Amino acid sequence: MRPNPALLEQLMTAKLVPSLAQPSVGTGERRSRTKGPGIEFIDHRPYQPGDDTRHLDAYVMARSGEAVIREYALMRQVPITIVLDTSASMAEKRDVAGQIAQVFGFVGLAAGDRVQVAAPRGGALHLGPRLQGTQRAEILFDEIATAEAGPALDLTPLLRAAQSQRGLMIIISDWWDEGLAAQLPLAAAAGQEVLGIQLLAPIERDPTALGQGVMTLEDQESGAEIDVRLDSATLSAYTRAVTSWQQDLGQTFRRFSWHFLTLGTEDPLDDFFLRRCRGLGILT
Repeated sequence: MRPNPALLEQLMTAKLVPSLAQPSVGTGERRSRTKGPGIEFIDHRPYQPGDDTRHLDAYVMARSGEAVIREYALMRQVPITIVLDTSASMAEKRDVAGQIAQVFGFVGLAAGDRVQVAAPRGGALHLGPRLQGTQRAEILFDEIATAEAGPALDLTPLLRAAQSQRGLMIIISDWWDEGLAAQLPLAAAAGQEVLGIQLLAPIERDPTALGQGVMTLEDQESGAEIDVRLDSATLSAYTRAVTSWQQDLGQTFRRFSWHFLTLGTEDPLDDFFLRRCRGLGILT
């Protein structure tokens, strides 16, 4: 599993554009709100005993006689966490989901941000190493490609690890699990911005290909089976239910000033990243 090299080349100079997440860690390429030693001048403030005299502005002192310190913006990184859902319902969508995760992760690395992958290992969500720079891209790709099948996503460990960091969390899932949506307010309370990617198979978007008649359907998560009569009324009810669920999710994301995007496994990823994500201002 590897993303298209031509797509990565086109995204080499792209950058994720968070709505709320802040550059808060490391040394990077984004201007932070924190002041300190740096190269981008932003303001003066009065000199105070104990200040580093190397930051005194000699020109202002010569002109006004006042001792002032030059202040600079610290250039820092946005902490980005790529969360990959590998629960049972994602089994047939796993390869495409992994490629989406790899591309988003690569964009973060190329832009100088700090990227971590959260994917199931050993039956629990595992947070991988902190990575930065495109020279670490293969490590990121492998973290995603070797993720194991896991249970429904529990974001609690990630939110605990992300305390005090206003980071960006990109969750790639089919979002069929209502428990995942229920955790979004917790992510907001923890100061996280969530970019939700809903990935659906063609049959999930349009089940008419199943035909009509009595069929036994199996819940991929629980294994429970149910006999359903598929007819035009049932298929219409399904379409309404899916549309309503997506609208509810979208409203939740909009309430927090986040983005929620739906795509199918058959949709071209070039179009998704280069047109849709850029058109919505998610990527530069």
